[in-house]
Amino acid sequence: MHCSRISWQRETRQTLTIERSAPGEVIRLHRFFDDWYNGFPGLSIAQFADAMDPRFTIVTPEGNVLGHSSIVAAVENGFGKGDISITVENFHVEDLGTAVVCRYDEIHQTPQEVTRRISTAVMVIDQDTPGGYRWVTVHETWAAS
Repeated sequence: MHCSRISWQRETRQTLTIERSAPGEVIRLHRFFDDWYNGFPGLSIAQFADAMDPRFTIVTPEGNVLGHSSIVAAVENGFGKGDISITVENFHVEDLGTAVVCRYDEIHQTPQEVTRRISTAVMVIDQDTPGGYRWVTVHETWAAS
């Protein structure tokens, strides 16, 4: 499934369970990436940055650790620079009360290649963010073939 442009309105979280809304947030954010990297007009980097905790870190599949300002700058600089389709699937969610741990598969497809990684995200519930969660950390690793 190609992640296409979506509306950036907040969902009503009261009607959703943690297990349904955490994957929804992962999908929302990766649809943003898909649209951003493909250069759709009318997007703002705030749609990404506002969902990230100021302490946010990501461990890339190569083992690099990036903090909040580095990852926001990297995403911002990637606007319109890629013909990419990003798909997320196979969600596993652990409810920790005010936070969730969400593991999922992430598939990146470009005209040159298809790569697959397994990502684990820790998110805290935050009604003031675009998708109802604030991302605290993500750890990505290449998936076995």
